[in-house]
Amino acid sequence: MIRFVQFDETYIPQMAELLAERHALERKRFPFLPDRFESPIAAAELLIEETARPYAAGVVALRHDEVIGYMLYEFKQDAARGRYVSIGYPSLAVKNGEHPQLVRLLYAEAGAEWVRNGYFEHVLYVPVGNDAIILEWLEQSFRFDQRYAVLPLEDYEPKGNGTTTVEFRKIEDDPAILQKMAHWNSLHQATAPAWKPITKENLEEERKNYEELAGNRGIQLWIAEQNDIPAAFHVYKPQEANTMVASENAAYLVSASTNMELRGKGIGKAIADHCFREMRNLGYEYILVDWHTPNHLSSYYWPKLGFQSYMIRMVRTVDSRIAWAHGSQ
Repeated sequence: MIRFVQFDETYIPQMAELLAERHALERKRFPFLPDRFESPIAAAELLIEETARPYAAGVVALRHDEVIGYMLYEFKQDAARGRYVSIGYPSLAVKNGEHPQLVRLLYAEAGAEWVRNGYFEHVLYVPVGNDAIILEWLEQSFRFDQRYAVLPLEDYEPKGNGTTTVEFRKIEDDPAILQKMAHWNSLHQATAPAWKPITKENLEEERKNYEELAGNRGIQLWIAEQNDIPAAFHVYKPQEANTMVASENAAYLVSASTNMELRGKGIGKAIADHCFREMRNLGYEYILVDWHTPNHLSSYYWPKLGFQSYMIRMVRTVDSRIAWAHGSQ
């Protein structure tokens, strides 16, 4: 008999055991993931951080007094999504051997509260290693939205043919130059089959992100120019500490794009070869990147360079009419 209870910190030790077990299985498929989270102690520290956030809550599945699964979540709001609930990468685990449908039961238990309080947008970050769990989410009407991937630099072989005539320039004193090229990604994302509208909210969020980058001293920005015309750019920052998703000695490729008028000439491969070599010389071992899954160019381009997906963002939008449409007269 399974019963569900609200999260309480007394469950963290057992939850950490499940998370450490999940991570050990993930590392069998993706050995680049940090090994320290196979320790329940490190997993417990991460769960304490997750649950200490102001609007965090959770539900725990018990069989007798044993924790067999849990789901933590956070209530959020921003200009692009509005009000939504986010389930982070370490925020869901099911005991090995339990039926994967347990995630549906956890979701139904917690989701009833979300919908009752007007949170119709549900976002979750799931490991790629467990196909059965991903299938459960797909059958709950979640869809793929964003891919997260990693590239080990040690074995990277240049993909360009060396014939592309571009000059590379590292920008150290004026990251605000990014704002002149920021619209490249937005224009591409609006085309088929991504069809992501260029809204005022999206542009405002993009502008804010680039302003934050301009004030980040750890930023690494390279521009490729052809005949003094900006042709492409890459922007990197150090990976955040204390994360389960990649080596701590990793750089995050925050943004990358090629001038739409100059695509198909090998410039994207050329700047990638240049930047990956430079980042390796700076001592980084991995590059992390993410892309919108309907963006067919990115979905093809990054894996072709050797990036391997380790996490997926999945999204479900519940029909808001459920707030009043219950079939009663």
